Amino acid sequence: MQSILELKASLLSQMQIKHLYEHYLDEELRRDIAELLSESFDGYPKGRVFFHQIPALRILAFQGDTLTGHLAIDHRIIHSGGVNFNIFGIVDLCVGKGYREAGLASGMLKYLHDLAKKSSIDFLMLVSGANEFYLNRGFSIANNVCCWMMVQNNRSIGLVRRKLEEGLMYKAVGDKVWPETEIDLLGHIF
Repeated sequence: MQSILELKASLLSQMQIKHLYEHYLDEELRRDIAELLSESFDGYPKGRVFFHQIPALRILAFQGDTLTGHLAIDHRIIHSGGVNFNIFGIVDLCVGKGYREAGLASGMLKYLHDLAKKSSIDFLMLVSGANEFYLNRGFSIANNVCCWMMVQNNRSIGLVRRKLEEGLMYKAVGDKVWPETEIDLLGHIF
């Protein structure tokens, strides 16, 4: 009889993780992503594949033809203390109900980190209340004041400048040091 760890390892080994640029998504995959997002996040807009803005690319996990995991990536420059940083913003990381606790989210984050290294990304960034999960995967909590464009219901409603109580987190990909000064996100929040 297999142990739970052996079952999880077996399930994870059956998963295919790949990245796909947004403009390559077909309608069937968009429907699958929308269903997974609605299932994973209370209040997520029904039928939509983004919350504030369409991401640049996505990391998707499949078991056969079934979408089992999703991670959207907002690729952009941020600015702090006179320096620009090239970042991947992590958005909407989720795993289907029948596939949770098998290490799939960690696998997608590792895939993202490897992709970021190949792409000359300085930092991975996110805003989350699930701090322990990310801390256990090498992320750090940032206490910077941030400036960003507030977006609601597909409308820009103004600039916001404050610390993020929700949990701004980062992970260095290269050798750059996280800044201590205010961060301009140069767009909406992730």
